[in-house]
Amino acid sequence: MKSIVLYCIFLVSSFATAHSQTIDPNWKYLRTTNTGIGGDYSFVIETDHCGNIWTGGYLPFHAQGSVTRFNDTTWTCWSNFEGYIPGSIVTAIAFDNNDGVWVGCDENKNFGLHGGVAHYDGTTWQIWDSTNSPLTEDYVQGIVVDQNNNVWITFYNNVSGNGGVAKYDGTSWTVYTTANSSLPSEEVEDIDVDAQNNIWIGCNLGVIKFDGINWDLFTSANSGLSVNNGIKDVEVDEVTNKIYIVTVFSVDIYDNGAWSHIDNTNSPVGNANLVEVDARGDTVIIGSLGSTSGYFIFDGVSWTTHLSPGHVYDVRIADNGNFWACGIGFVEKFDGTAWTTYDKFNTGLPAMQNYDVFIDTKNRAWVGSALNGGISMFDCPTWESYGPNNRNHFPQPITYTGTGRGVTEDSYGDIWMLYDGSPGGVVQIPNGNVQNSAAWVVWDNVTAGVPLGFTTSICADKSGNVWVGSSLGTTVARYSRVTNSWTNNFNISQIGGVNEINSIRVDDSNNVWVCGGNGLAKFDQTNWTFYTSLTSPIQAGFVNDIAFDSLGNKWIATEHGLYKFDDTTWTLFDRTTTPMFGDWVSAIVFDANGLLYIHAEDAVFPGVPQGILSFDGTTWLTYTTSNSGLPEEFVRRLSADTLGNIWITTPGMGIAIFNPNGVVGYSCLGKSLQMCSGTTAIIDNHQTNGNSISAYPNPFLSSTALEVNLTLKQKCFNNFMDATGRK
Repeated sequence: MKSIVLYCIFLVSSFATAHSQTIDPNWKYLRTTNTGIGGDYSFVIETDHCGNIWTGGYLPFHAQGSVTRFNDTTWTCWSNFEGYIPGSIVTAIAFDNNDGVWVGCDENKNFGLHGGVAHYDGTTWQIWDSTNSPLTEDYVQGIVVDQNNNVWITFYNNVSGNGGVAKYDGTSWTVYTTANSSLPSEEVEDIDVDAQNNIWIGCNLGVIKFDGINWDLFTSANSGLSVNNGIKDVEVDEVTNKIYIVTVFSVDIYDNGAWSHIDNTNSPVGNANLVEVDARGDTVIIGSLGSTSGYFIFDGVSWTTHLSPGHVYDVRIADNGNFWACGIGFVEKFDGTAWTTYDKFNTGLPAMQNYDVFIDTKNRAWVGSALNGGISMFDCPTWESYGPNNRNHFPQPITYTGTGRGVTEDSYGDIWMLYDGSPGGVVQIPNGNVQNSAAWVVWDNVTAGVPLGFTTSICADKSGNVWVGSSLGTTVARYSRVTNSWTNNFNISQIGGVNEINSIRVDDSNNVWVCGGNGLAKFDQTNWTFYTSLTSPIQAGFVNDIAFDSLGNKWIATEHGLYKFDDTTWTLFDRTTTPMFGDWVSAIVFDANGLLYIHAEDAVFPGVPQGILSFDGTTWLTYTTSNSGLPEEFVRRLSADTLGNIWITTPGMGIAIFNPNGVVGYSCLGKSLQMCSGTTAIIDNHQTNGNSISAYPNPFLSSTALEVNLTLKQKCFNNFMDATGRK
């Protein structure tokens, strides 16, 4: 016993300076990894003192992930690419007695990213990893906060075989390994704490109990544990203080020396591959994977089984009794009656690859996405997605394609959504009312009577007409508000090159401008005028986009540079006369203050280099990934809102919002924490006469257990009030 105590004295203990994040106020980002559930993988799910659900989202191939909070309405994400958390793979979440959140991450060596531990107090994120703390590995397996507000983590690298247990007391870290303590094994996984402040740890040899001095190992030889190797999960029931241990084909329950089991003899688990468990009083949820991936739920009376949408990673019972689970591609809730499934297609920006973003008169952002993302509406801070994979959370006007190409708003306030696909798909939302989906009108090749397939661009003129271009059609289609019908207009072969319509825009005089693969066309509501290399100074090649300044000048983005046209004179800006990276200008827009923004690149060697430039008529400024917060040098579209922000659509890194004076109008993306412990904590009263009262869990949300100790037999009266004085 003394030798163990002496060992503890000389454990690795160190003060450390935590990393903290710095956020550029000029940039905000909307991605799959910082909106909604945060990606395709959710490895952990927890509940905080306020009843919010927290998960960790991860998107493979991007090395991006986040810790997410859901309050039953809004998802809030803190991502690694913004610098909030240390790694992309969130493996553990816990909450301290001050409502701070602790996040553990695995190292992602494929992308050269550290893992480690992060803490958020509502103002600042602090990060500890192997570079600035005594932690020897960045592979965090579990986190728990004990009754004294100490933070405990398990970490293990299955390649090196190094691992251990670490404690943070608010000032310094203490690391326990097999070399400097009696820790039975370094191959440690899950961790939890009981009412007596004992730490329970699952490992490859069984289950470890640490009381601060002794390391006790429970095995199948010295306890009721079913197996030694293969401990998947260890959870303490906060109501009963029982220890629940998942051992592949059973759940072993330790209750103050007594053992019981949930297995194929007394439950429907059969021979399922069990991986996770949570218990709260009489209720239990068990997660399994493989061909039987799903859940077994006991509500205190009977069992319910349910197949999950994918591989299960974690399960949880919330304070209000709802059952939650997460895994590959989903987060699920069961309220005792119905299941609700959340995924990246119905909670945030569905795809990292996006075609267009449109800001309507209500300052809502509409995004057309690739990869079955459909079209999403962002009404800060909430998202709605109108694609075929949204699990019926929102309307599904188009079910045959998940590719959204663009959105516009006509002069009557109707929103028009453009979908790609052979049958065509243009969805009209009267008055922009997304709540009345019964009034939505779907136009396609049949209902419109004109070809609307393989669409690329959409725009509305000031007369209420809507114009649609395509990549394979031979005409530009027009919807007439007066006749409520569609007609074909000019044959795009005159400017289309390979029948490509790149953009359609309308100027202040209600002229419609069509940018094609080999020229530019203008419709003055009566006649068409064509600008090609044969009829104007425009060089042969792609015309990608067009924008209009307050003086009526036309600024034209082409593969040969940027043209300014004042209806008489053509002026060319290219890399020989400006700091433009290359002559291929793919996108253009004016902000609310009249500042011009373009995206330019080298057509011969794309990406070497490229970026965004601004031009005030005199000075050019450049923005690249190396000198600004630009997330990706490839840009598909530039849009502007009425607040002075520029919206940047990228083909692989989501959407960025930029304002050189600081992004404004999106305080809804704030990252504040709720402080709830103060209204739910009971002051443990230990009087000098020996009488005492204590509570567990403490703080609590909906229920707690009280322990009253009296030195004499006497009457006891208790009044309970929250922090506001309510009884």
